[in-house]
Amino acid sequence: MPLIQVLNASPASTDKKRELLAALTATYADVMGIRLDTIRVVLHEVPRENWSVAGVTLADSGQNEAV
Repeated sequence: MPLIQVLNASPASTDKKRELLAALTATYADVMGIRLDTIRVVLHEVPRENWSVAGVTLADSGQNEAV
């Protein structure tokens, strides 16, 4: 039973999360040739102040969340 874990620092709407989870599941099933109901996906949303690039948090960097 495959488990896909996704770490995401940008908040997303419920609709976008559903779209992402469905697309990840469908793509994995297609590539690996397995049934959709055997795949598990966990989406971890990390607060931007807990994620950094080059020692600067995303919250402090001014980086656009859509990037």
